Formats: sequence, C-alpha cells, structure tokens
Amino acid sequence: MMYNNRPTAISLEEEVQYIYKYPLLPTPLIDYGFIYNLVCNKPRDVSLPLILEIEPEFKPKDSASEKPKKVPRLSYHSRSSSMSEDEREPEVQVKYKWNSPRLMILCEDGDINCAMHYLVESLHDPFACNAVVTLFLQESILEEFVDRIRDRLEPLSTDISGHPAYIKTLERLSHLKAKTIVGNPKTVPENASPMLVYDLNHRYLADGPTGVITLHTFRTMKEAVELQAKEPLNFTSVCIWNEKLAAAYELVARLSSLIFTINCYYVNLNEITLPFVCNFNSAKIVDGYHYESLTFQGKRKVVVHPVGTIWAKLAREALVQY
Repeated sequence: MMYNNRPTAISLEEEVQYIYKYPLLPTPLIDYGFIYNLVCNKPRDVSLPLILEIEPEFKPKDSASEKPKKVPRLSYHSRSSSMSEDEREPEVQVKYKWNSPRLMILCEDGDINCAMHYLVESLHDPFACNAVVTLFLQESILEEFVDRIRDRLEPLSTDISGHPAYIKTLERLSHLKAKTIVGNPKTVPENASPMLVYDLNHRYLADGPTGVITLHTFRTMKEAVELQAKEPLNFTSVCIWNEKLAAAYELVARLSSLIFTINCYYVNLNEITLPFVCNFNSAKIVDGYHYESLTFQGKRKVVVHPVGTIWAKLAREALVQY
C-alpha cells in the first residue's frame, strides 16, 4: 500500500480481524533451560511478501500510438513461441503489503538474551507475519547489542536475498549510503546478509516491506514515544522488553498501537479476544500469562506479559544479596 494512501490509525475493526486471523501461538512456559539456552533453532523456512496488487505498465485499451515502443522479446510469459509487432507483452509492476509488522522496544532493564533470540528470527525471515520490522534500542546498551548480534547473523535464504523487494532495498541503501549492521563478511555475503539500518524509516527504502529492520536509539521513555510518533508505518503490535513493569505500561499508555506483549513474543491472543471485541475491561491469568483488556485515553488496548515479569527483578536482587 502506498504511504500517501494509508490510514492515520488502525481501526478497531482491523485489529479485531487481526486477532482472529493471526493469533500469536503460545509456546511452553519460560523455564531455566529456555533462558540459558537461547540458540535460535527456527527452521529456515521463510515467508515471501504478500502481493498487494499487480499493475500493468500500460492499459490494454490504449491506442497503439499511445503505447510505448518496445522490441518484441521471448519469455515464459509469452502465449506463443513468437510474437508479432502488434502483440506485445506488457510490463508489470508488483506492489507488496506488510504482513502484520511489529515494533520491538528493548530497554536497558530488559532481557537482552530473550529479545535477541526473537530478533534473530525476524532478521532471517523478515517478510513473515508478526516479524519485527523496527527496533527501538536504549542507547546505553547499543555497544553490547551490536557486538552480540553480528556473530549471530547467517546468510539469508536465496528466496529472500534474490527477492525483488530485498534487492531494491539494497540498491536504495547503497544510494543513501546508510549506516548498517551486517554479518561477518568472512561468512556472510554482502548481498545476502540480514541487516539492521540506522536512523532511517522504511518509507525511505520502499513503499512496502523492505526485508531489513530499521534501528533507532533512545535515552528516555519520552524519546521512545516521540520516535514512534515519527514512524509512518502502522505497527500491528508492539513487543516491549523491560523488567520495570511501570515503565513498560507507560509506553502502552502513550503509544498508538493497540496490542502489546511485554517480555514475551508468541502468545495466544484468543484468550483476550472477547473482552477486546466487546469493549470491556478484563484481567486474567492463563497458562502463566497475564492478559488484560483496558483503555488509555479512550483507546481499547490488549496487554500480555508473563506472570513472572512482576517478580523477576525482585528475585534476582534477592539472590544477589545472599
């Protein structure tokens, strides 16, 4: 979808359809083994961008004088082995649409191990549903983050690196001379590397999915809110990593998105669908996750986080004392 035609906000009806169509599947409860063995073993099956529309370069009803001249050529699109001068194959322009793009916000008090685990998935499968497309990173952990993420980047699938949307993004980045984070050049080819791009919005790269993750740094929660306000892309959901629950809820209250996961990534949104659709407040605990439907400034929002989020920091502080 072209950005100049996009709605200013996602409607409640669209969010309801999203919850029914793309429920985030639950994973087993977070345990010791999960926290301390965060090797990303996701199968390398990848998703391709969704096609929004296919537009011909010229309309079939145009007169011959109005059509651009073109030398006939053979291709697998041809209806026969040869083409007359009057029969020409029209060029087509394919437009792609975002597949439930997600914003990730990683704070200095968040679990960088867990956040990076899911971020690596999105970097290697950037066109997937619910993939992270933009990362807000607190400035104090930028150096640590860059040092750790580079070693985890592997060559992209040829389905991704050879896709026109990704190739177009690389050409645009080269033209803009953008600053990026890529894999080790000794093991990851330059034209097939998962990529984070500093300080650029996706609108500067393409009119649809780009195949890369944009990266912006912030110092305070206020700056994170201001960054989101400048983003032209409507994020279907926001994933926040911050053990300080009060600070995370501050972002929930001030950001425009309607679905938030705090310190978790894959959850079953069906557990909170009914209160959300019926527009009433609700809170419940299901399979170790806290689900909440509540309003901020007249907007109905969904918030999900592991029950352990409340006690995790206190538990770690207690262990340090002993």
